[in-house]
Amino acid sequence: MGEVLSQSQIDALLGRMNDETEKESIMTESTKKERKYDFSTPKVFTKERLKLIDSIYNNYARVVSSHLTSILRLPCEIELMDIEEQKYYEFSNALTENDILTVIDANIPDVSYDKEPAMLQISNPVICAMIDRLMGGAGDPGDDVNNGFTAIELTTFEKLVLHTIPIMTDVWQSYVNVTFDFSKIEINPRLMQAIGPDDVVLIIVLNINIEDVSGQVSICFPGSTLETMCKIFEENNLAASKRKDNQSEETSENILTNISGSMLDVKAKLCEVELTLEDIYNMQVGDIINLNKPKQSDTLLYIEDMLWFTGEMGVQNKNLAIRINGSAEDL
Repeated sequence: MGEVLSQSQIDALLGRMNDETEKESIMTESTKKERKYDFSTPKVFTKERLKLIDSIYNNYARVVSSHLTSILRLPCEIELMDIEEQKYYEFSNALTENDILTVIDANIPDVSYDKEPAMLQISNPVICAMIDRLMGGAGDPGDDVNNGFTAIELTTFEKLVLHTIPIMTDVWQSYVNVTFDFSKIEINPRLMQAIGPDDVVLIIVLNINIEDVSGQVSICFPGSTLETMCKIFEENNLAASKRKDNQSEETSENILTNISGSMLDVKAKLCEVELTLEDIYNMQVGDIINLNKPKQSDTLLYIEDMLWFTGEMGVQNKNLAIRINGSAEDL
């Protein structure tokens, strides 16, 4: 028969468990509060730039989703999942020897910059499903998704990619004048040395679902290229804002210049008096009409039958005149 613990031993055991739980909780809280930051490589992309790229690739996801649905004749859903800034070696180390990289050239006219290519990587099950569908199948990825691709399969995949790259150009054209061109298919991504291992890149992760097959689409953008594109957008946006302000000022001045010579009727109104027809009929020269208004009271000044000012009757160069005392808004 096993040893039976006394009540004091049970209490001691429970107390120790509580202490361990509290220590773990404190460690977890401290871990949540502390975040490591590498000051030697500060973040390149600000929240404003990430917001811009998020907007562009949300639009890209919607357009590509519709495009692939029409090509594959299967329901295709693509959704932007994450945008992350990291070193290129982190992206490269996450790839396997059986992954396929699509190399894309970004061309910005009349701008000098480090021309490093962007890369597109799609999960192998998704690639196999698309190839199977294009070859007349039902879109089944099969069991050998990690056994490499034949030359025919690579050619089929290349033709499919050629349909999607121009869409990236279209969604960027609203912000920056840049074109994306297909360069090549790289079947061994670990040999891809177009970007330095420690260079900053931006990884755009999209989730893709085709029928019952799901996977990810990763777009790797060189930090230098993307930073150049963002700067061009910011400069264009600033220039457009200045042009808009200048045009607004010029428009106001032109309007004022054009209407400044317009002729307007100005009327001074002393007051309103109601008289009977009999009083008017019996009226003679020299009769006095009581206006029921003090002598020094203001006169109302109307411009095109709209009340604008109040004024005081007077004489200027032996002519009747009105001196403006205030605005009608003060009444």
